[in-house]
Amino acid sequence: MKKLALVSLALLIGLSSMGCWGPQMVTRGLDDWLNEGYSSSPWLYGNSISAGIIWFAFGITSWVDNIVNFYYFWFKDAQPFGDGNGTTFTHKVVTPKKK
Repeated sequence: MKKLALVSLALLIGLSSMGCWGPQMVTRGLDDWLNEGYSSSPWLYGNSISAGIIWFAFGITSWVDNIVNFYYFWFKDAQPFGDGNGTTFTHKVVTPKKK
């Protein structure tokens, strides 16, 4: 049973990392949130949050994106199952507030 669990885990990790880089929607959403916060409070978002919390969050969102991108690449974007067009991510445009 332990061998089956290890083989299943290895297969899951291997399959989730196959395919193209993809849109990275979860990670780019976190990046947009961080950039929006940085424009309003650079010290807080640039030092405190990014020093510890944000790198841990980027690791988790990157892992989630690998699994999500497996679907996007094989079943939505790539032929023969998909339409042959890539999926994009549109970033928010943040304009700094003038003081």
